[in-house]
Amino acid sequence: MIANEAGRPPAPGAAAGEDPGPLLHAVCQLARAWTSPIAGDFDGALREASGSPEQLRGQDQPFFTALAAYTAALEETALGRRDGALPHLRETRDLADRFDYAWLTATSRVQLGTLAVVQGRLDQARELLDEALETSLAIRDTRNVTMCLAALARLAFAEGDPEQAALLAGAAEGLRGRAGLRAWPVLRRAKAELAAQVRQALGADRLGQAYAAGSGHSQRKAVAAIGDRPGDGTQSS
Repeated sequence: MIANEAGRPPAPGAAAGEDPGPLLHAVCQLARAWTSPIAGDFDGALREASGSPEQLRGQDQPFFTALAAYTAALEETALGRRDGALPHLRETRDLADRFDYAWLTATSRVQLGTLAVVQGRLDQARELLDEALETSLAIRDTRNVTMCLAALARLAFAEGDPEQAALLAGAAEGLRGRAGLRAWPVLRRAKAELAAQVRQALGADRLGQAYAAGSGHSQRKAVAAIGDRPGDGTQSS
């Protein structure tokens, strides 16, 4: 299967003589898993997402198998089932790396890095998120860059720097807004959770100031600001 420049292959279709039924059924399940959270139905989304990867593994569709596994991981995470998300994310990463699906290579590492933050494995989280950001910048994927910044905001908070967390969260939101993007519904709970934690640490005024400063950053300035961490000896340019 030939992928486009961002690592995404063309839409699925049946060649002459092939039965498209099982493949299209699995992809429709996957589509329902993506749309159900818009209405707040995370349990329904997880049911759809959980059935899709198994069907797709037998259809010789590694990209859609990886995407389905990634979707299942997001739904598991949204429902607080992080242990259930981990094997799905590893499958996504392994398939993405094997078949050079750059978008999924990056986004799977964002979520693996986020899980590592939650579990207190901060050095591993930093490595995963740095790799994700490097790939996202290379393929010029603005959505993935904003996801990296949001995850790095969580890491900054875990490392004891709530002001940096607020700045990076603001940078992610500012870039989304200027690009006409919104955070996926399954990721909004984590966004709200971090905002509440940072507000408690900084107070509303300092949170607002740091967030506003970050929201005005260009992508280049936001990426440079990632180096401005206490004790690492680096500064943004």
